[in-house]
Amino acid sequence: MKIYINKISILSMLLFSIFLFSQKRTEDFSISFPDQKLEKSYYKTIKLIDIRTDTTSLGIVQKGAFNAKAKVVPGVSLANQFQNLLNHINGSNVEDGTIVMYLKQLYFAEVTGAFSEHGYCYFQAFLFAKNDDGTYSYLDKIDSVIDHSSMDVTKATMKKGSEMVSNFISKNISKKATATDHYTLEDVKNFDAIEKQKLSLYSSDQLKEGLYKDYNSFKNQEPEKQIANAKFYGKSPKIIKVYETIDTKEKEIKKNDYYALVYQGSPYIYVPMENAFSKAEKKDGDFYFTGKVKGSAKMGDVVTASIFFGIVGGLIASSSSSAYPFELKIDYLNGAFIPIKEIQK
Repeated sequence: MKIYINKISILSMLLFSIFLFSQKRTEDFSISFPDQKLEKSYYKTIKLIDIRTDTTSLGIVQKGAFNAKAKVVPGVSLANQFQNLLNHINGSNVEDGTIVMYLKQLYFAEVTGAFSEHGYCYFQAFLFAKNDDGTYSYLDKIDSVIDHSSMDVTKATMKKGSEMVSNFISKNISKKATATDHYTLEDVKNFDAIEKQKLSLYSSDQLKEGLYKDYNSFKNQEPEKQIANAKFYGKSPKIIKVYETIDTKEKEIKKNDYYALVYQGSPYIYVPMENAFSKAEKKDGDFYFTGKVKGSAKMGDVVTASIFFGIVGGLIASSSSSAYPFELKIDYLNGAFIPIKEIQK
């Protein structure tokens, strides 16, 4: 569990780099083209299904000596950039196929430290290949983050992010889909809902009681340990102590070794900032819960779902020790926590 938290908490530093930016400042994003063309490609056309919460920008970077915040806004639409990239990397031996990108996240952010800056790019997407009968087959997916550190990270991070997108497309257009599933275009547009139903966590009417070591065990409903008892924080839906039975006696369990638990039929998610399990409710096909995240004391009303992307809590992008309660949602792909909105007291 510690390894899991350490890995994803690095990503969480991105969230609060978006505060106090100017709406007028922008930074262009253009996908750079690789030098070499492919010897063989099966696809001439790429189409985009963009399901990002905020399709107007690609995040926030810092510009100038005073690190003024600037929105990353592509001058050319992503759909056109993807097609231009495909046109460039295709050589003379190309077939008339079509691929579809189901884009979940493409986001840049920066965090300034005492002596260096960290730049991040988060890319989450699926690729599908169109079949001869008009259906679509799964080709590949990516769920990856770039972390680059230097004195001035903006250009380097944008370049690395561009290469990540370019490489993902390049490596897949020279292969055919091997999946046996055939999806309609409407299926592809609602692919998240289809994928969730393959997971026991989302498809089961009743969850299995017990403690879950990580998100993989939770989504597959494979508890590691049974719970004898649990203690709540007053009347709140938060569990602060968990017990197991050893030699007929109750023994307290170390909470931060676990990702989640199911107790008396309800799921609870471990929130590191609170060292407690918060009760989750399923609505509209997703699991939501309340948890505190750390951030700037001046974040105000700009903290909304439209400028967040799916990463877990434990936010350390600011020197502030203040923690704020948020409504959070579980990312079904990786178990990360997606902040939805700040809960006003």
